[in-house]
Amino acid sequence: MTIEPLIGSREYFPGIGPIAYEGPDSDNPLAFKYYDADKKVAGKALRDHLRFSVAYWHSFCGTGADPFGGGTRPMPWVSDDPMRTAFDRLDAAFELITKLGMPYYCFHDRDLAPEGSTVAESGANLAQLTEAAAAKQETSGVKLLWGTANLFSHPRYMNGAA
Repeated sequence: MTIEPLIGSREYFPGIGPIAYEGPDSDNPLAFKYYDADKKVAGKALRDHLRFSVAYWHSFCGTGADPFGGGTRPMPWVSDDPMRTAFDRLDAAFELITKLGMPYYCFHDRDLAPEGSTVAESGANLAQLTEAAAAKQETSGVKLLWGTANLFSHPRYMNGAA
């Protein structure tokens, strides 16, 4: 199964094509050296044994910040408009996910769509981004391995998500 790169309104990772298995002797820093998705093990391809997924938060939301300083990762999809950022982040995510040839991704709801000023606005934001993500899944063939609610980072959850 080959996943074609999906480029959105702009290319966020220019000059990077599909990342392929080239074997342990490859000197290409952007090649799989040991994971060969097509390799048969016990009668099944490795892709059928291992359900690799790109984690949305870790790959596209986390800035690389730590207690000693600010973020260290440039994220050209971030803007002053949270919804524009969310749509651009989705473009960047699907570009990289498909260039990696990964069959799955995963996210928390607030990773995908920003919190609004009301519960209704938060729900509307999520509905818009969910629809856009579903369209990208349909186009690319990438599937959602899991999606879950972020019930831990907002102060309202300090005593649990009752």
